[in-house]
Amino acid sequence: MNEKRRYWIIAAIIGVALLLIASFTTANWYQNRSKASNPNNSESISNLQATVFNKNLDNVSAEDGVNRYLLRESEITNNLLKELKNTEVSGNGSMDYLKSMLSLNEAAMLLSESYLSNGSNNEPVKLFAQQTITTLQDEIGEIKGLNEKYAKEEHKNEDMENAYLTDFNALVSKLEQAEKADSSSLEHAYAGALIRYDQMAVDMATSILEYTDYNDIMSLAQEIINERKPHMDELKKLTP
Repeated sequence: MNEKRRYWIIAAIIGVALLLIASFTTANWYQNRSKASNPNNSESISNLQATVFNKNLDNVSAEDGVNRYLLRESEITNNLLKELKNTEVSGNGSMDYLKSMLSLNEAAMLLSESYLSNGSNNEPVKLFAQQTITTLQDEIGEIKGLNEKYAKEEHKNEDMENAYLTDFNALVSKLEQAEKADSSSLEHAYAGALIRYDQMAVDMATSILEYTDYNDIMSLAQEIINERKPHMDELKKLTP
């Protein structure tokens, strides 16, 4: 009887040992399976941290781009205002208009170039800025040609010039006092400044149509009105 009891005890010990071995084996199997199913868990965490860090860097970079652009915009506008205020009176409002439009177009080109050089990643607005530069370059060539053509005539009409300059000086004051546009993004800052320039171009053209005798300058002014109005509308749609 004691012999049988001893065998039962030994069998029980062996059974417990086997259960313990099976338990450890199962635990290791699940652990290995978990690692196999997600071998890059720590790597994923590192990647997530890197992504967040890079996004923060992108935000800082974007903010720096806006600040650089705003500084350049302020410089361009201040220089433009100085040029417009110091435009030499010629005795002919049409010639005064050409000189002022030349300054305005050159400033608008500089704005567009500054926008493109300050880290924009908005492809539609970048394309818009590039097309704007091309259009302004063409206009500048036309303005210079008309200026050279009519400067030789030395035609004077001080009454019409004074009437035009009254409008013009009011427009310069309006530009100087204009509130700064939304600068929440590089695109909005650029759009706000360029729309102000475009509106001044339209207003100057509208005024000179009333105070010029030159058909070529009338045609130029009308072209500018026809180009700038949809130009402003498109830019507003691109930067809602």
